Amino acid sequence: MDSSESPSPNPRDEPFGYVCHRCLKCCHHKRIQVNPYEIARLARNRGLTTSEFRDTWTEDGVGNYLSQTENGACVFLGSEGCTVHPDRPLVCRLYPLGRHMTEGVEWFSHVEPHPQSAGEFNRNGTIADFLVAQGVEPFMRAADEYVYWICALTASMEDVCETSGTELSAPAAVDRARDLLDVDGAIAWHCAATGEVEPTDIEARKELHLRILHESLNLVKTEGLHRERAQEEP
Repeated sequence: MDSSESPSPNPRDEPFGYVCHRCLKCCHHKRIQVNPYEIARLARNRGLTTSEFRDTWTEDGVGNYLSQTENGACVFLGSEGCTVHPDRPLVCRLYPLGRHMTEGVEWFSHVEPHPQSAGEFNRNGTIADFLVAQGVEPFMRAADEYVYWICALTASMEDVCETSGTELSAPAAVDRARDLLDVDGAIAWHCAATGEVEPTDIEARKELHLRILHESLNLVKTEGLHRERAQEEP
């Protein structure tokens, strides 16, 4: 199938079906992007903290993409298939679809499969049916929420720079973002500082983490205000 925007007025109503026959071709030579929610689920699956998981299982320990083996396979691909299947990331659940948001409008593209793929396409259902079968809802919701925060952070940082006439130190900004996006670390710090009890449910932890992230935006704005006042002082 060609990679193209879904033509249906409601993209989820497009006739679509896909049957995976576990040929494992799709698990090679692909950079699997992950967000903090997905890392938190995968970390719990492996019995690690989110910081330990990032250091061990993501590219360069940064936490943006899962690592690959020397032959280009996903690090979680076993002889029988995905070893973290219940907690596999959104991009894996969506395959062979891609989900996109353009100015708040959702649409789907069709990924060209491996030429030797054993997967079978059909029109026995809709994209909506496929999404339900793959359990994507909490993953899509988390993806949208984290993207929303990143956009808000970018806007706040731009306001700070414009207001103060200065630039934020790139290394410092990267380190700060890395610390904030470490779910377990951010929650542990927050709860130690506030006395709030750490939730154990993964969805509740995501909600708390997002609250911490949005509260951090106020710190960015405050930093900009302090810089502006410092420039006004004689």
